[in-house]
Parts: sequence; structure tokens; C-alpha cells
Amino acid sequence: MLLKKIKEKKIIGTVCAAIPVVLLLACGTVRETSGIVTLLEEQESATTSVSPVAGSSEGWAEEEQTVFVHICGEVVFPGVYEVPAGSRLCDVLLLAGGFTEEAAADSVNMAGPAVDGMQVVVPSLIVAEKAAEEKEKERSGLVNINTASEAELCTLAGIGPSRAAAIIAYRDAHGGFSHIEEIMQVDGIKSATYEKLKNMIYVE
Repeated sequence: MLLKKIKEKKIIGTVCAAIPVVLLLACGTVRETSGIVTLLEEQESATTSVSPVAGSSEGWAEEEQTVFVHICGEVVFPGVYEVPAGSRLCDVLLLAGGFTEEAAADSVNMAGPAVDGMQVVVPSLIVAEKAAEEKEKERSGLVNINTASEAELCTLAGIGPSRAAAIIAYRDAHGGFSHIEEIMQVDGIKSATYEKLKNMIYVE
């Protein structure tokens, strides 16, 4: 009987001794599991808070694009200016300080788009007037005997290949014609031929 009680006490003691071990293992597992959950949450939080790296394609897509325009001529501060893409030439003009007093402001369309790499030349009033006169003469069918080619000279009344060559030789030798009457100094062109030509030619 005494032996039986001693055995029961040993079994109870063994069971009681094992309980703390099981509890410790269980607690350790919970702590380990809890640590993994926290790490995953931190990783997810870090992943969602990452912003695009400077220089990456995503960063470039967000950056505002710009264009470079060279404006010169009759502006206060000629030079190359960087403006946002989609700007107008009037925006570039403002950066260049506006027109000078001699500028032919109507000669350039300042409402036009600013295109990367373009050059805008603002002419003076004198240059613009001469250009307009030149265009008007071209529209009128007049021939500039100081710049016309042999083929263009041959379109004039009474002028063939030999006289056209003589006109070119004369202007090369004398630095051009100073007035249309001077064409009578060319070999083979006299007053009769000049009367046919005078309303068809000009000098510039």
C-alpha cells in the first residue's frame, strides 16, 4: 500500500514538472509567431511608403518637360531661353525683355508655339520693309538684274543667252548695277532694248 502511494506521487510530480516545460514551449512559439507577424507588417508598411527613386523612369514621368528657344534680332536681351513645353513665343519674348523700339513687331507671330531648338529672328522695321518690297516686286514679275540667274534674265524681252551672259559679266566686273539705266552700258543693250526692259527690271 505504501509502495502504491509512492508511485502515485512520482507520477503526479512528473506530470507537474512537465507542465511548465509545455507552457514555456507554447509561449516561445507564440512569441516567435508574434515576431514574424510584426516583421511582415513592418515590411508591408515600408513597401507601401517607398517613393520613386530620383532618376528613375517614374521620377522622369513626373518632371515637367522644357524646351529651349533662341530669340535674337530686335529684342532687348537676345539669347537662348528655357521655357516649359507648351509655351508660346510671347512667353519667350517676355523673358528676352520685349521688343526694341526698332523692332518690326508684326513680322513674327508671337502666338505661335515654342518648339525645342527653334530660332526666332525679330527683324527691324527697315529690314521688314525691304523684305516686303522684295516680295511685292517678285509678285509683280520684276527681275532683279543684280541677282538674277542667266535663265531668269532670258525671260526678259530682247534678252537671249549671249546678252544675259553679258549682263552677268558686267555686274561681276562692276560690283552690280546702281540703277536700272546702267544696263545700257552692257554690250548689245541700247536705248531701244532698254525701253522694253525698264518696266520689267529693278536693282536691289
